[in-house]
Amino acid sequence: MNNLKLLNVQSLDSHKRLEYLIRKVADFELIWSSYGDNGWLLLSDENGRRITPFWPEKEFVNEYNITHKYDYFAKKMDLYYFLDKWINGLAKDKIDIVVFPVKEKESIIISPLQLKALIENELEQYE
Repeated sequence: MNNLKLLNVQSLDSHKRLEYLIRKVADFELIWSSYGDNGWLLLSDENGRRITPFWPEKEFVNEYNITHKYDYFAKKMDLYYFLDKWINGLAKDKIDIVVFPVKEKESIIISPLQLKALIENELEQYE
């Protein structure tokens, strides 16, 4: 991915980034997050709610980790494994999802089941 595309996509508002993530993960059947020595990146919002970030492509994860000086790396996950296993685990553990966060921009935080419904709806369009 070239830098211009990276910057253009990162400049989208939170709703457009959500739409971008849904389209890309459905297209490539992969979703990306940030992984390190202590496991997957887990954050909290200003209210103390536990959240974990997901991105549509590796380059966005790398950029986020560099910007925030996290000692993590981009790790992909099969989309169907994510939908079948991870979503239920996140919901059970009461961990919400921050969708495609980027530096100095608002990001949407949604429940795992909401994200699953959006992705599954997009996947139905491909059938």
